[in-house]
Amino acid sequence: SSSNQLRLTFCTPTHALCASTFATVVFMFRLTSILVLALAAGLEDCENSDVGSLLQTDAKPAHALSVTSSEAKKKGHGLVQSETPAAPVSLLDRAVAAWLEIASSIQLNRRGLVKDTNDEAEVESPKLMQMVADITYHNPTDLAWMTMIPCIIIGCTITAILGTFVMQAVQPKKEEPVPVQEVAAVKGMTPVQMLFNMVQNIVGEGMLSLPAGIAGGTGLMMGSLIAFFFCSLMGYTFSIMGRTCYATGEKTHKDCAAKVAGPGLAQTMAVVLMLKTVFTCLTYAIVIGESFSRIMEFFGVEGIMATSQGTLITICVFILLPLCLQRDLSVLSYTSMIGCVGQVWVVLSMQIRYLDGSYREGGEFYSMIPAKDVPDFSGGGVLYWKTSAATFVLLGSLATAFIAHYNAPKFYSQLQDATPEKFNKVVAGAFGFSMIIYFWIMCVGYLTFGKASEGLILNNYSEKDSLVTTARIAMGFAVTFGFPLGFTGLRDATMSVFGMSQDKFVPLTMGLLSFIITGACFFHDLGLANSLGGAIFGALITLVFPAMLLYYTGNYRGITEFSPAETKVGSFIILALGISLMAFGSTLVIITKYFPEVIGKK
Repeated sequence: SSSNQLRLTFCTPTHALCASTFATVVFMFRLTSILVLALAAGLEDCENSDVGSLLQTDAKPAHALSVTSSEAKKKGHGLVQSETPAAPVSLLDRAVAAWLEIASSIQLNRRGLVKDTNDEAEVESPKLMQMVADITYHNPTDLAWMTMIPCIIIGCTITAILGTFVMQAVQPKKEEPVPVQEVAAVKGMTPVQMLFNMVQNIVGEGMLSLPAGIAGGTGLMMGSLIAFFFCSLMGYTFSIMGRTCYATGEKTHKDCAAKVAGPGLAQTMAVVLMLKTVFTCLTYAIVIGESFSRIMEFFGVEGIMATSQGTLITICVFILLPLCLQRDLSVLSYTSMIGCVGQVWVVLSMQIRYLDGSYREGGEFYSMIPAKDVPDFSGGGVLYWKTSAATFVLLGSLATAFIAHYNAPKFYSQLQDATPEKFNKVVAGAFGFSMIIYFWIMCVGYLTFGKASEGLILNNYSEKDSLVTTARIAMGFAVTFGFPLGFTGLRDATMSVFGMSQDKFVPLTMGLLSFIITGACFFHDLGLANSLGGAIFGALITLVFPAMLLYYTGNYRGITEFSPAETKVGSFIILALGISLMAFGSTLVIITKYFPEVIGKK
């Protein structure tokens, strides 16, 4: 029982002193954390000054969580509910009151900790358990202040990047003589242009499935740590691809692998890249069709133009085809900049709806959404550190969310005056910016809808919500402008697999685009597409193949770009992570989709 688990019995004074010191340190740390939480709580007045109301700004009443005297007597605890003092007025008074009340409830004294009396154990154990329950329970609105942090960071970052971009555009350039043999060469991208293209290529539609990954059975803080780990890992493996191009002097995955490992691995990589980019373009097309069909419905359009198929085909003809026919990535940096701004607007709109409570009970749009989309925080409120078997589903989504590795050699080859150091700086900036966006949307999406978060989070919002409609428009254009980057990887991989020349550029573009659009008209499950694709092909491209290239390139004679530690230890760790993610993640994605009862889902 809980009382037996919390009961401490010591046989010697030394043991008692050590245990008392340890317990006191733990309790003081807990009290310090509580005081910080109290100071960080909202500025709204509380109805009561007990722990629940002092630490929550819009939470359930304390009596909904506390153990009342009648309930305690039924359970045999014999607790008596204490009287609730008047609520302090100022925030500092509330914090001090919280400190004093919790300190009094815990009763920090060595005698109570080391004395093995049944009466005290039966009384103090439920008190301590109730205190833990009161402290750890949080309403989604408690973290409103935290979700503003990435908002501020992204705002400042975008301002700095746009300012740099504008200054570079208006600054007069020095005319330098250009050698005759370089006149026909590709112009290349500046670091800022490459940054926009990379962020647009990385973020894409994958961010819309992340709140569902958190809601599937992973705590918010644990999910954020996993996202940080994946960001660092994926950024490192992306850097490996660029450094491999520098070390080998090649410009494609297949050519790099062929030089250091032979034709077998080279052809395998090309085929997998082609299959993965088909999957990537398919998910892009799904989001485009779903987003613009809802937009058409909002404006009262009916008929075939209000369907996802009709809107997708129309956008393909007038927007996607002209963009996909572009050969130079520097041309796409301007549309990528617009796409990045659109992605930020999507999350900012979600942030506004989270703060104004439009989708909480009694909110403006609460009654306008179906029952399956109603916010659900059952089972203890917001979960922070929980992990479960379904956490592998989130890993699969994150593997897709950070993938842009199929374009890594092309990014490096088209970077002006490319060096590994210059390339790594842009990679760090792009992946760091993407991580902040992911952390932001995970927090806002999950804290708004909880367990009801859908695989495409914008589907949770009411179609009558004009603000979210603008977010759907922004997301639609963001994905539309990101589609050519993914399609470039598909076309290059296809030409590499079949050994096609540049003469087939236009007909191949037409054929592949028709194939993708047709497939998107029949496939509509974005969550499964992201998770399953990330678990299988994403793990291969982002982890397994970079690990193999790292190993073979590091051991290739005459190449000193990679250290012995990277070559032997780093490659083995990355390879093991990739195989694990591919095996466990893909299995659990299928189980979650078709056999949810196996992992405790309904």
